Amino acid sequence: MSSGSDGSSDPSAVDSEQTLFLTLIHMLSHLLNGYFTAFFVVTGIALNAFSVYIFLRCERTGTPAIQYYLVTLTLWQTALLANAFLLYSLPNLIWGHLVSQGTYVYIYQYVYTFANTTHTGSVWIVLTLTVDRYLALCQPLKHRAIGKKSRVRRLMIVVSLFAVIFSAPRFFEVHVLTNWCKEAPNCVPIIIRTELFENSLYWTIYHVILAMLFVTLCPCLLLFELTLRISLALRKAIAKRRSLCPPNVEIDQRNRKCQTTRKEHKSNIMLVLVIAKFLISDILPTVIDVIEHIVGQDVFMRSSLASLFVDLSNFLIVLNCSSNFWVFIFWGKRFRKSCRHVILNTSIGQSMYRLTHWGSDPDISYCGPSSFTTAQNTTKIYGTKANYQKQIRIGR
Repeated sequence: MSSGSDGSSDPSAVDSEQTLFLTLIHMLSHLLNGYFTAFFVVTGIALNAFSVYIFLRCERTGTPAIQYYLVTLTLWQTALLANAFLLYSLPNLIWGHLVSQGTYVYIYQYVYTFANTTHTGSVWIVLTLTVDRYLALCQPLKHRAIGKKSRVRRLMIVVSLFAVIFSAPRFFEVHVLTNWCKEAPNCVPIIIRTELFENSLYWTIYHVILAMLFVTLCPCLLLFELTLRISLALRKAIAKRRSLCPPNVEIDQRNRKCQTTRKEHKSNIMLVLVIAKFLISDILPTVIDVIEHIVGQDVFMRSSLASLFVDLSNFLIVLNCSSNFWVFIFWGKRFRKSCRHVILNTSIGQSMYRLTHWGSDPDISYCGPSSFTTAQNTTKIYGTKANYQKQIRIGR
């Protein structure tokens, strides 16, 4: 009779499979946190900076109010990318893992705080942008009254200021300890949690109730509902436009109006894509939040698979923050032409144009009233009770 006929498993084989599984998870985690994140951070910061330059350059000839949302959102997301790189990508590239001691930890208190601030600011800016699009499509009269450029500018400043205030307690959750060992010359600085972080009342109120109400769960649900309503409104508007603008009609006043409406619909679709992309990237961190609160922080953080999902949620947030340029370039005709004009003003761009005959339109459009927006109105850094350095998450 064979030794395995009783159905028992070989303990050494089980240990080997478990070791292989943990090694695979560690490798995937290192790739996500290290090389992949670094690539999208570098390209994202460069493309976001170029997008802001295009937006601000257009301000000289008239800026739609919606553009202030896009500029503010892009700035917040660029800052988030920089903090994600410093918080967990750079340590993975240098040491192969997150570090909890050494001179590098001196920046953690500041980066940890500002990373939460940037994520909170991004969530709130996207939420205000979604509300603006909902009012513009579903309640245009009310939107015309409150959607003026001066009010939008003030709103962006107020929202950004409140994001900073809301995230300020994070600064007092961790600190660097330098004299923790008996042999003073051999001591190295370490990052530890403060008593505030360990306070159960503070944790329940700030990290559970307030975070889920204002940063994760409730904003995610509200974004989903408003995006669904906006999509339905766009669908009805497109159907109405098709009924009013049949094909093969002569170019008259009505047809010109249809062309303007078509541009507005494309602009609204572009903004909906920005919102939907953000919503998709924030779903996994929100689900992880809920699961962590249900099973408990200690149990959750002991799971290697849960740690991998945390790394994946971090990467999705980085991917979202680095990809808005591609939405603008594919769906924003005026943005695309402005980019073309800026690039062709450089010697490299002129050389590329001569070699590839890039584009067929001989007229290079300057920034004007933008058609990439609507008509003008004139680490998840979750502070977790588990080991602080075991997982760093963006955005709670």
